[in-house]
Amino acid sequence: MARAKRIEGVLAPVITPFRKDYAPDAERFVRHCRWLLKNGCSGLAVFGTNSEANSMSVPEKRRLLEALIAGGIAPAALMPGTGHCALTDSVELTRAALEMGCAGVLMLPPFYYKNLPDEGLYRNSGCSFTCITSRRCRRCRSPSA
Repeated sequence: MARAKRIEGVLAPVITPFRKDYAPDAERFVRHCRWLLKNGCSGLAVFGTNSEANSMSVPEKRRLLEALIAGGIAPAALMPGTGHCALTDSVELTRAALEMGCAGVLMLPPFYYKNLPDEGLYRNSGCSFTCITSRRCRRCRSPSA
C-alpha cells in the first residue's frame, strides 16, 4: 500500500444518487464527484452520513469506489467512510480503499452502543487497526465490556 498525499483544502461530503430500483447510480455518482472537484473541492468524503453509507453493502461501496477511479478521479482525492456495524465489513472496505490508494478513511465509532466509555472506544479502534494492518482479524471483546 502506497501512502497517499494528505488532502488539503475543502473535503466535500458527497451525496450518493440512487436509481429507481434503489441501487446506487454509479454513473451519476461519478459525474457529480467530477463536478465537485472541478468546482473547487480538493477531496471527496464519500459514504459518510450524507451519502446513506449505512444503507449500502460493502460490495456496493467497492463498486462505487472502483467506478470513481475508473472515471478519472484520483484515489488520492478520496476519503471514504468505511465504518460498518460488523467489524469484518469495516476491515474489508478499509483494506480495499487503502489498496486502491485512497488518501485515508473515515471510520465510525461503535454508535450502536450507548454511553460507551473512552476505554471501549479505544479497544474498538485498536481492534480495527490490528485487523486492517495484520491481514487477520481476531475476535475482540465487546467495546462496552
